[in-house]
Amino acid sequence: MTWLTLILAVLAFGCLGSATDDHQQRLTGRRLASATKAGWRAGAWVALAVALGSAVAARGWVFGPVLWCGVVMLAAGIVFVALNFIPRRTSATEK
Repeated sequence: MTWLTLILAVLAFGCLGSATDDHQQRLTGRRLASATKAGWRAGAWVALAVALGSAVAARGWVFGPVLWCGVVMLAAGIVFVALNFIPRRTSATEK
């Protein structure tokens, strides 16, 4: 269950990061529609809520929220490093 919590938190922060215009431009070369970005953000919040449930199921109500906070911080760091070290996509005209 702890691994599930980590996977869900990384997924959530990946969705939140991918919903920003700068990261969309860097990763895909284009920007997504506002409705699509809202869907990514909503999915991220759902994944964080499910991750909290997973952490509570793994460690109980005493240590589950503590585990969740730690995993959320770790996931945020992992996604931050991953999104900021992915090389920018360049078009043929920029070369």
